[in-house]
Amino acid sequence: MIAQKDELEILSIGRPIGTPYGGRRSGTLKARRRKRRLRKRIRRICLACCAVAFIGVWMEQTDWIDGQTEWRSGRAVKEEKAKAERVAKQADCPKELAELLEQNEETCDFVENYPNRDAYIDQEIDLSGDVQAGRVPLLMQWDKRWGYDLYGESMIGLSGCGPTCMTMAYLYFTNDLEMNPRKMACFAQENGFHSSEGTSWDFWTLGAQSLGLMGENISLSEGAMKNALDGGGLLVCSMSPGDFTTTGHFILVRGYDENGFFVNDPNRVGNSKLQWGYEALCPQIKNLWAIYPM
Repeated sequence: MIAQKDELEILSIGRPIGTPYGGRRSGTLKARRRKRRLRKRIRRICLACCAVAFIGVWMEQTDWIDGQTEWRSGRAVKEEKAKAERVAKQADCPKELAELLEQNEETCDFVENYPNRDAYIDQEIDLSGDVQAGRVPLLMQWDKRWGYDLYGESMIGLSGCGPTCMTMAYLYFTNDLEMNPRKMACFAQENGFHSSEGTSWDFWTLGAQSLGLMGENISLSEGAMKNALDGGGLLVCSMSPGDFTTTGHFILVRGYDENGFFVNDPNRVGNSKLQWGYEALCPQIKNLWAIYPM
């Protein structure tokens, strides 16, 4: 019995009764755990900082690339305009082309290719890529495919806004791809709708009727414009000098919403991308017609 008691006392030296397991080890273990948690927190913070830095560098590089692209695009436009200006200064180039280029940079390619006009005049025109059912096509009077062809004593590219507007309306209502601004200009001339002053106003009534459409003069009011558009028509506006012209011009109005009217300007793509409030359009409109299908 004594031997057994001594043995028990010896065995109890390692962990006295009532002492929590580990003693000092418990405190060391807790410290190690705190250190591990601290290291993990530091790693997360470092990773987050690296991610923020990476995103910042990426955004900076992206902005730089966008800036370079914009700069190159601007330089290309300047170079193209410079080429067109050199062509416009040539002795055999009509002075009206230089004026057109000065007023509208969109015409650079048209002016620059004037010496090559024979490659486009009277050539076949395919409008299948320009016309989509249910949408009013946007055509430019200075499109090389017809812009160099004559309209009276001038070129369609310079004075063919009337035939180009009528072509857009005709294609929308009929989807007849045989028609194009060159053919429409010939139709206007052959039927007496063109004079030395340009396209006559009868073109939008009598001319429309001859084309199988219906045209009528309407009052210059916001309500009349919206009623005509709501009734399935398109509007043709004769414009006085202002946002669209320095002399005289025709534009097509194809719709509206709460933000304003949608315009197809045959001389400027830029104008056609904007919406125009009635207050902006009204002072510039000399006369107004509605065009409908028969």
